[in-house]
Amino acid sequence: MTIVALAPVAEPSRSPPSRAQDDRIGGLDGLRAVAVGAVVVYHQWPDALPAGFLGVDLFMVLSGFLITGLLLDERSRTGAVRLGSFWLRRFRRLVPALLALLAVVAIWVQVVGPATLKPTVRGQGLASLLYVGNWKLVSDSTSYASLSDPPSPLLHLWSLAIEEQFYVIWPLVVVGVLALARGRRRPLALLALAGTLASAGLMAAWFIPGTDPLRLYYGTDTRAQAFLIGALAMLAARHFTGERARRGLRRAGMPAFAVMVAAFAWLDSPESLYRGGFGAFAVVAAVVVVAVTMPGPLARLLDRSPLRLIGRVSYGIYLWHWPVIVLVTERTVPARGVALLVLRVALIAAATALSWCLIERPYKRASPTLALRLAPCGIAAAAACVLALPGVPVVAYASFDVTRIPTPSVVAPPTSTSVVTSSSVTPFVVAPSAPPTSTAIVDPVAPPSTVLLIGDSGMYDATPALSAGLTLVGAKVIGTAYPGEGLTQPAGVRDMWAEWVRRERPDLVVVMLGAWDTDFVATNGDEAYRQVVDETVGLFTAGGARVLWLSELPGRAALPGAIVDAGEQNRFYHVLPGRYPDVVEYLDITRPLLAADGTAPRALDGHLLRKPDGWHLCPDGAAAVAHAVLSHLGLDDPAWDGDLWRADARYDNPLGGCPNS
Repeated sequence: MTIVALAPVAEPSRSPPSRAQDDRIGGLDGLRAVAVGAVVVYHQWPDALPAGFLGVDLFMVLSGFLITGLLLDERSRTGAVRLGSFWLRRFRRLVPALLALLAVVAIWVQVVGPATLKPTVRGQGLASLLYVGNWKLVSDSTSYASLSDPPSPLLHLWSLAIEEQFYVIWPLVVVGVLALARGRRRPLALLALAGTLASAGLMAAWFIPGTDPLRLYYGTDTRAQAFLIGALAMLAARHFTGERARRGLRRAGMPAFAVMVAAFAWLDSPESLYRGGFGAFAVVAAVVVVAVTMPGPLARLLDRSPLRLIGRVSYGIYLWHWPVIVLVTERTVPARGVALLVLRVALIAAATALSWCLIERPYKRASPTLALRLAPCGIAAAAACVLALPGVPVVAYASFDVTRIPTPSVVAPPTSTSVVTSSSVTPFVVAPSAPPTSTAIVDPVAPPSTVLLIGDSGMYDATPALSAGLTLVGAKVIGTAYPGEGLTQPAGVRDMWAEWVRRERPDLVVVMLGAWDTDFVATNGDEAYRQVVDETVGLFTAGGARVLWLSELPGRAALPGAIVDAGEQNRFYHVLPGRYPDVVEYLDITRPLLAADGTAPRALDGHLLRKPDGWHLCPDGAAAVAHAVLSHLGLDDPAWDGDLWRADARYDNPLGGCPNS
């Protein structure tokens, strides 16, 4: 997102734009209003404007266009570019409002935010202070924490990081190339063109359909094309100054603007975007930017008071809109529907106005001496607020990479069936959730020889307990559970299951999944997901295995403001026995994990069931699940519930999450 000082309205006979310090082109302010409006609508109603995120690309083109013009003008006037002064102006325009945002968000999250969000805001806040937030997201967004936590209120600052990186690198390039070329601009244009092609080429070459393109979306190298296309537009505008060229641009302005607006609504196909779409959009946006700097129908359309006002404060709108949308929700305020929308708009408007009147404009007008004195104070205050947040993740497995599933664990039955229960452990014995049915899928007389465990981090936590109980009766246990797994994610997960079914030919498959498929259901519908479930049942039973499908693991109610797993996916699972009689059974495992009032506390009857995030299991919670499963199968024996499996390292993630485990 880019907000910079603007150029004056060009005279009809002049090239665009040569600027005085405080002059502005009204049409460019109007264009900013369009860009920030597209982004806000996309974040508020993504289905209404599926590609509204391209408003950020429009800002990037504007930035490349205007910053290049500023540098060329200064060199033309003075014979040199004072880089220190340039960077100081950028600091005064952009940094103070960002510092205020970071401080306010950090305080808000510290006081009323969910515990799971605090380490994320701390890490991203520090990265934003250093303007490397985009690379922080590249490293974090493949982790389990990024999947399980609420969205970060600082997520949108990635674009500011790329912008500042451009402000550091591009002026050095411009100054160096112009010095070597003795003021000639053609080498600079050729270099910008080469950089554009390289950036777009990397994006296209590295894009793999069906995978998350976050590295391409947040990468400075792959997103540089928009800035460089803006720079090329400025260089071309300064070169083609004839009336014929200007007349052609005026005529192209309105059609280009129409194409750009249409792209906000329809250019949302990842394959189209990453294989040339981002670059094509930037080219169209560059035509619009140049056209709006000269008198014509497009300039008249956008140079209107309401649009100019929104465009002038669009930096503040961009800064504050996303934190308000993330933090002000139905779970945090007593408002719904239209009332919630009105509240959000009012808060965004108020925060933007306060930022403009109390921070942005006063600091920009302050004397250089005062500005330099205030800068360390503001940076220190924002850093202190961010650093006050806890740095250790409260959510389990926060650092786990969910793009690559590790090799499943294999636990063989013990050589001796005599297992002694340690006197230091009180076994968590529960009554079965339901009595074994007359068509039980497991014969207690001939227990399964091989069991395949399927699931996400809930099953991952339950695996040591289930393995201890199942191996005691002579079964070999294949543990494939891993954080973030669903039937539809990550890529290739079902292929991995199919390989282990073919390799081990299990007698029994035990499945316990979380809510990772809800996005698939919301996007593709119930029937599409039922087909996925049916295909998965067929995969599990291809070698003659039976399936025990468990209900979703309840939890997270222990954390105020955190997402509560309501078990919405159970509606697809509990009907499976009726559709696959004698092949699939369903077991509700919530009974031993919930209090009498239906809540999901961390501790129950003296047993610590859950980790600090309120969802993942401690040893007693894993034991409760395992006892329920084994009792249902008629295979439970208190002897397996001892010390050894409770010492598994997963029960110390996060550090100290399960004391005495």
